[in-house]
Amino acid sequence: MARPLKRGLDYFPFDIDFFEDEKIGAISGEFGIKGEIATIKLLCAVYRNGYFLQWNEMLKMKLLKNLPGVSAELIDQIVSRLVKWGFYDQSLFDSDKILTSVGIQTRYFEAIKRRKTNEVFPYLLVNVCNNGINDNNNSITADNNTQSKGNNSTVIEKEKLSIESKKKAEELKRLDQETKAKEQIKKANAAKAATEKRKDEFYQSLVPYVPRYGKDMIRAFFNFWSEPNRTQTKMKFELQKTWDLALRLGTWNNREPIYGKTAKEIQQPAGPSVVD
Repeated sequence: MARPLKRGLDYFPFDIDFFEDEKIGAISGEFGIKGEIATIKLLCAVYRNGYFLQWNEMLKMKLLKNLPGVSAELIDQIVSRLVKWGFYDQSLFDSDKILTSVGIQTRYFEAIKRRKTNEVFPYLLVNVCNNGINDNNNSITADNNTQSKGNNSTVIEKEKLSIESKKKAEELKRLDQETKAKEQIKKANAAKAATEKRKDEFYQSLVPYVPRYGKDMIRAFFNFWSEPNRTQTKMKFELQKTWDLALRLGTWNNREPIYGKTAKEIQQPAGPSVVD
């Protein structure tokens, strides 16, 4: 049984000025490092398949598996921009959702020019002839010395690309962690602010009782029951199963021991003054 012909590439040339290209610069400017990583992974997928790829839901989901922090909506936006700015051919994408370009096809056919094939090539944007592809039907093992040198060079390029991709992935992970940390801090600050607001409301609810109990007792009562918990999300009085302010004030006034201390024994830290 004949061995099936290989269509895709194991590696492809990667320009060291890739990130300086104005199209990639536009992607980076709009989507940041997520756009750059998504562009490289999509380009690898194209060359793995050959010289073109059809953009569909299955391909999208496969890419998203290896793109942490990138949503389906975001990858669609990135592909749309790549097409709009000419990284991929607009006409083929509009008609058949095909991702390819003149540059991709030129590099692909240069890479496979020693292959023996009678394959029909769809979605072509360049002129291809059998001599150009097969190099007069010479086998891929011809001129082994030159082939070996070429392989060494491309292996080095492939390793460089792998290192660069790993660095980008690590940077993406770091940015995700920073974003999550900022969100947690934001939530904590919001919870603390909400507690402070309720604390002020609690303080205001005590003001009408000053003429009856005196501001010193009201101050001690307020300082004790407004003490926050460790997470700054609840005050002591909010943790009680039941809370009747008038009843609690009456109990405090009678100096009933509270948590092992009487009202006079409760320390009174500085705080807002209670109006007369």
